[in-house]
Amino acid sequence: MQVYKILRAPEWQALRERGESAGAPVDAADGYVHLSTAGQLRETAARHFAGEAGLVLLALDEEALGGALRWEPSRGGALFPHLHGPLRLTEIAWHAPLPIGPGGHVLPALPEAHVDPDRAQWEAFKALPRDEPIAMLNLVRLRERAAYPPGHRAGVSGREAYGLYGEGSAPVLARVGGAIAWRGGFEATLIGPPGERWDLVFVASYPNAGAFMAMISDPEYRAAVVHRQAAVETSRLLRLGAAEPGAAFG
Repeated sequence: MQVYKILRAPEWQALRERGESAGAPVDAADGYVHLSTAGQLRETAARHFAGEAGLVLLALDEEALGGALRWEPSRGGALFPHLHGPLRLTEIAWHAPLPIGPGGHVLPALPEAHVDPDRAQWEAFKALPRDEPIAMLNLVRLRERAAYPPGHRAGVSGREAYGLYGEGSAPVLARVGGAIAWRGGFEATLIGPPGERWDLVFVASYPNAGAFMAMISDPEYRAAVVHRQAAVETSRLLRLGAAEPGAAFG
């Protein structure tokens, strides 16, 4: 997993000039370096760098930082990564400009951002049986502000955009025989990355995988999915097959 740091151009230049092994915490007032996960990055940019151009995004590998990286509560009690020690050039996996556009800062594609299936995942899904009932577990983290393509809506929150996706896709879900079998609210991660959180958790059931494929190819659904793509920061979508219930784990 990677964590991220936003720097202003003079700060980035100063870090480069200090060399590979020297340096002091960039956020010297706190005694550690404030970092963000991929899901926290957009809010960090909006909160602390609103309207600023000339920014640089640094990516650091969590494992390379070792024990100096600590997960500690910050905004609203959420766990944020903090680097207790200097930020050195040797610890930076990559860097990229962070330009600003009409809707805010434009983030590059990040490894942790999963919004749509890639080709290999889609082909693997299609290769599975299509005539058996399935359930799809959805874990969704929303953007603070929806990121629509140019010419679409502006000033809409991620939650509002996902609501529009739900309204537009619901008739298609019903038409193919699908339904929301379960939904709940995320409360805490007991096992998993400490900075991980989900805004929406639900299970959608389908009479068979063919029904799911018919839904996502439906023109009405395809018109609605633009709202999902604008709303979602990252997500997980897991196909589940039916199994007999029991009294024991596993």
